[in-house]
Amino acid sequence: MRNSWYGGLLLAVLLGGCAQAPLRTCEPTRTLYVVGHGWHSGIVVERADLVSRVPALAADIGREGYVEVGWGEERFYQAPDATLAMGLRAVLQRNASVLHVVPFTGPPRGYFAQSEVIEVRTDEPGYSAALDFIAATFKPGIERLGPSRYGQGGFYRAEGSFHLFNTCNSWVAGVLEKAACRSAGQGEPGH
Repeated sequence: MRNSWYGGLLLAVLLGGCAQAPLRTCEPTRTLYVVGHGWHSGIVVERADLVSRVPALAADIGREGYVEVGWGEERFYQAPDATLAMGLRAVLQRNASVLHVVPFTGPPRGYFAQSEVIEVRTDEPGYSAALDFIAATFKPGIERLGPSRYGQGGFYRAEGSFHLFNTCNSWVAGVLEKAACRSAGQGEPGH
């Protein structure tokens, strides 16, 4: 059942899209990745593309390779030893959020060999809209809060309140909704 978290996420995106408007048709030329870490999910895009929208990140992450971005509750996500009480607080009330930004080189499936990595194909407008959504999540002023949980990245202040009905999966679904399109001639969402 490794695909169950992704299946639920994709279903939420597609049902949300059906309620709003049909998927646009596209010729997929760009790729982003969804990484499932079990309890958490994130999005992988090319570093240069994210830095083009958030130039202040260049000093921290450079421009070559990829970057994984995840969104989560400020205290729980950054805690080296999160507790049950912290987890309950994170979901039972509205809390400040952070972005976890981890630059890396090499293929995403290789870097995240212990996690599930799903390739999502889209076109240039979809990829651009997904990047704009990610960039808009950074609080103005780009404040680095501390080192990342793994790799050479860091945590940054983010827009939005984290709670039971607005989690990392909700954020990832928002990114995927921006990228969503139906491959021309296939009748299915680009993936």
